[in-house]
Amino acid sequence: MDIKQFALWAVVVLCGVPILVQLARMVGSIVELIRTTSCSIKDFSGELLQTVKTANSILSTVDEMIVGIKELVASLKELGAGAKKLGETLKDSSNYVTKLFSQLSGLIAVIKSTIGIFTKGVIRKGGHDERE
Repeated sequence: MDIKQFALWAVVVLCGVPILVQLARMVGSIVELIRTTSCSIKDFSGELLQTVKTANSILSTVDEMIVGIKELVASLKELGAGAKKLGETLKDSSNYVTKLFSQLSGLIAVIKSTIGIFTKGVIRKGGHDERE
């Protein structure tokens, strides 16, 4: 090995060592970045999982509320139909009671007339038979 080759190798080694040291530091920084990122991703995934569970719970509650509201609306529709039937029944009952009172009034008028005729006959006769 002559002096030129030795000098060349010395320059390469002297220049290469700081480069290798910088590469080693860079690799160490990259490893630390990967560790930090891994921990952050682990924490993030845990929080994301908890968020998804909470969102699913909320959606489940909302679904139950929607089912309850649908049942309430159906019940209100049935209640409305029942109220309509009750109104019709009350109207029919009212008509029936009105006719019943009308007939009862007619019956009372007939009874009153009958009593009036009977009393007129008794008053004319004086309550006694004239032959006696």
